[in-house]
Amino acid sequence: MTSDLTMLLGMRLDDVAKAKAILSLMAGSQTVLIDNRFHLQMPLHGIEIVADFDGRVSTIFLYSGGANEYSQFGGALPEGIGFADSQSSVHDRLGQPSANGGGQAIRFYGKAPKWDRYDHEGYCLHIQYADNEASISLVSLMRPDSVPR
Repeated sequence: MTSDLTMLLGMRLDDVAKAKAILSLMAGSQTVLIDNRFHLQMPLHGIEIVADFDGRVSTIFLYSGGANEYSQFGGALPEGIGFADSQSSVHDRLGQPSANGGGQAIRFYGKAPKWDRYDHEGYCLHIQYADNEASISLVSLMRPDSVPR
């Protein structure tokens, strides 16, 4: 399903909702507008698809469960990673990330989660880790032009 998901990046959100890979996940979904972006939220299936105001999908979030009342995403994660993987096991599998960050305390927020980003042609893979870096809490697939720089 991951290759199907990367193919959704750049598509129009209304077309994505009709795509074979997504259609079966639409039960209990809702679309909300947050900061000029459309969020197709499917918490029962651990997936959220975000489109820019032009309607094109920019980001796909795959949740490990528990966060924002999302269940764990049940499909295959990109590049053979799993939610139980530690940051060091991700590095062993995928090599050094294109970018990384987090881990520092932010006033009024607390400790920012550690993350790695792997840039590929056509998409970027962003991995956010749980507090102890012993597991993955969130996986994001993004269009390269949607990556915060």
